[in-house]
Amino acid sequence: MIAPSKSDPILPLEKMKINQVADVVEVIGATAEIQRLSEMGLHSGTRIRMLKSGTPCLLALDGKRLSIRLSQDVDVYVLANN
Repeated sequence: MIAPSKSDPILPLEKMKINQVADVVEVIGATAEIQRLSEMGLHSGTRIRMLKSGTPCLLALDGKRLSIRLSQDVDVYVLANN
């Protein structure tokens, strides 16, 4: 897990703004969902950029684009980079 400073806001993925860059801090939820997201590259420590918010959202990570629709069984928390 990435250690945030007091001035860095940790927020849910859904609260990211378009073109905002963040590091994934934690993925919480059903084991199967966490595993599926991890296999697609979305796991703790991954740097992401929000390309399109909403459902589904479009993320840029590791040189690729990932479109995901988060279920109620999983929460992704990120550390926003200002």
